[in-house]
Amino acid sequence: MSTEPNSTVTNAGEAQAVPARPGESAVVGGGSTLTITRIFDAPRDLVFRAWTDPDQLAQWWGPEHLHAPRESVTVEPRVGGVWAATMVMDDGGQEFPTSAAFTQIDPPNGFALHDGPNEIFPFASDLSVSFEELDGGTRMTIVQSFHTESFDFGDSILGWGTSLEKLRRVLAG
Repeated sequence: MSTEPNSTVTNAGEAQAVPARPGESAVVGGGSTLTITRIFDAPRDLVFRAWTDPDQLAQWWGPEHLHAPRESVTVEPRVGGVWAATMVMDDGGQEFPTSAAFTQIDPPNGFALHDGPNEIFPFASDLSVSFEELDGGTRMTIVQSFHTESFDFGDSILGWGTSLEKLRRVLAG
């Protein structure tokens, strides 16, 4: 199942594909954990800031056909600080608020968040995002673990894929 250009999706337990070029992604989902690795043609500091600067986060957060109004975005990059954004359908319809707390922060290497349960997911989840320098670019790895026995990753994979494509476009300037 291809979810975005140059992406690979495998089941948990299979050998994990590792992206080799900017724009490529590898996605592994199974049980209650989703791992996404993507390479960006941008320095690690810039990719890290795109996640932790509210003005930048508002430019790309949310899948295609959704956006995060700047006034809905709060980022307090410190342990215990808030990371929040409300995704809004582009047609002005439904809203999807997300809010989490930083559990780790190590600029520009990565961070971890904990959220939920909330109105979108009736269970908690943990998200870690790490950034590795890679020949002038950045390998970003997202690990999202849901506190439930199993999770249907279909919408999450598609949502992450289109969100990260929006991030690629923002980083390309």
